[in-house]
Amino acid sequence: MEMTPLIDIMFTLIIFFLATATFQEEERDIAINVPSNTSGTTLSSEPRVIVINVKKDGSYKMGDKAMKLDQIRIKLKEEVQKDAGQKVLVRGDGDALHKHVAAAVAAAKGAGVIESHIGYKAEP
Repeated sequence: MEMTPLIDIMFTLIIFFLATATFQEEERDIAINVPSNTSGTTLSSEPRVIVINVKKDGSYKMGDKAMKLDQIRIKLKEEVQKDAGQKVLVRGDGDALHKHVAAAVAAAKGAGVIESHIGYKAEP
């Protein structure tokens, strides 16, 4: 049995899937001037995900502001009061200690974020 045609088909399929796949860009630490909505209503029906970044040195950043865990917990409580289904994504640096990431997750739980609405992603 010749393997060459099978390998050709496999590579063709890989190229097809890579070309048609959509890649979602995660929130990054980039300052962007986003125009505000003057009517006060949200343009999208999709809920906003709050991203907590855990840096290598154990510091926390929520949005573009460096914050302590107590400040994060207070801010998340305010957001949960506005929307009980608020989602939170905790992004940890690959070299950050687990205790710092676990503390951020615990702060989200302590603020009332439902456990199924907490996501975690390690960044290399």
